[in-house]
Amino acid sequence: MAKKPQMVSLEDFGKPPPPPAKAPFPVVAYSIFTALILFIVVGGWFAYDWMDKRAMQYWGKSAEIADAGRFGTK
Repeated sequence: MAKKPQMVSLEDFGKPPPPPAKAPFPVVAYSIFTALILFIVVGGWFAYDWMDKRAMQYWGKSAEIADAGRFGTK
């Protein structure tokens, strides 16, 4: 069955079409983005002490190795 063509009144002829409906607010996308940022910030806050300890171990060990090679001591 063929659809009827949509009739256009003479008053509306030549006018631009009405603007499209506004898109709904993307609650899920903003929630996921906020959770990701909070995860990165809070995770970094809690992991800072662990990372600092590991960095000090690394640099302390590399300094011991460098000193042993420089001064010929083991």
